[in-house]
Amino acid sequence: MILWKRKLYRIILGGLVPFVYLLTKDPLAPALIASFFLFWLLLMEFERYLHPGFWNWLLKHSPGIFKTRPGVLTGDTNFMIASFISVLYFPLPVAVANLLFLTFGDAASAMIGTKYGKLHIFPGKTVEGMLGGIIINCIIGVLVSFYFAIPFEILFAGVLTGCILEVLPLKIDDNLTVGIIPGILMTILLNG
Repeated sequence: MILWKRKLYRIILGGLVPFVYLLTKDPLAPALIASFFLFWLLLMEFERYLHPGFWNWLLKHSPGIFKTRPGVLTGDTNFMIASFISVLYFPLPVAVANLLFLTFGDAASAMIGTKYGKLHIFPGKTVEGMLGGIIINCIIGVLVSFYFAIPFEILFAGVLTGCILEVLPLKIDDNLTVGIIPGILMTILLNG
């Protein structure tokens, strides 16, 4: 698996929905983009289930993009489910922040943890990676806070929740949990 290719792919694909949402301020266009990709990803999942040879062919022709051992659904499918739910159910600033945290925090923590990680928390998760994700997401949080004029503390609560969910060895894919649970928390805090 080539980490930088997979994370670059995720940043491009994952960044599309929040950036379109930022530009349009209307959930329709980002929801349509997320549903378009989700449709194709679910079709791929179905094909992979019916014809396991298809997955092997896809891995061979897209080296480094997909993990070789996905769970029930690939991380990309879970990521797009989280994107779709975020756009539909969370307020604009929360949805944008949540998706940017998921996109860039995940990439930063994986790349920093892989390159510099020495202190392992759980298998494949390091303190250095977690701190890298927190720092990148705090920078994003400051920018989102200024842009939308919402308290940074609300965004920071989302950052910490997402980073904790990212390192925990849960049976549910972290692209789904990190993509939804911090958004729920930030929405409650924003409306509270």
